[in-house]
Amino acid sequence: MAKRKISKKQQRIYRRRRIIALVLALLFLLACAGIIWGIGAGIHALREGSTQGDKATTSQEGSKAKDGKASRKESEGKKAAEKQRAANQTSGVKKCGPDDITLDLSAPDPTTGVGGSIDFTAAVQYKGTGSCLIDASDSGRVLVITSGEQNIWRSDSCPAKTRSLLMATGDKDVQTITWNADASQEQCQPDDNLPRVDAGSYSAQLVLKSNDKVKSQVVPVLVQ
Repeated sequence: MAKRKISKKQQRIYRRRRIIALVLALLFLLACAGIIWGIGAGIHALREGSTQGDKATTSQEGSKAKDGKASRKESEGKKAAEKQRAANQTSGVKKCGPDDITLDLSAPDPTTGVGGSIDFTAAVQYKGTGSCLIDASDSGRVLVITSGEQNIWRSDSCPAKTRSLLMATGDKDVQTITWNADASQEQCQPDDNLPRVDAGSYSAQLVLKSNDKVKSQVVPVLVQ
């Protein structure tokens, strides 16, 4: 079978078509490469933005933490300075002796029912000269409730925070102490767990714990 002869004109047409096809293929490849590069650049930008945001957040949190620590240190420093000032003010000051202090006790309403309570007014007055220190807490000047020779209740049966007072001539400290008509036990217990006393007559007196010779007058009370 004889080969078909292609004219020069047709050869030129085929050649142009191949060139056009190659150009289009090249453009297509370049377009795909551009799209891929754009996607990659966008992802990189997003990652960079997220990283910067994380760094900024971490920086802010670190700054807040530092500020919090600085604030706590400043607060602790102020407390330490206040304690030091208080220590400096009281250093070298003598403790109040039996000749410096008088105790006074009263009960505006000295009668209550079984399971009730009585409020006492406890006063510590300084009668000495100069200054002295005294613990005016419920464990320092102690309210004692008795029945005959038996101790029924004491305000120092449970530990109380020290309440140091710097007393000067004429100073007087007045506080209220409440007795819930109950009986103290050998170990410290909440008032709700203490047994209530029976109806009867009782005596109340304020005593300086550091020197039990310093006492107030006896105040009779009645539980009925």
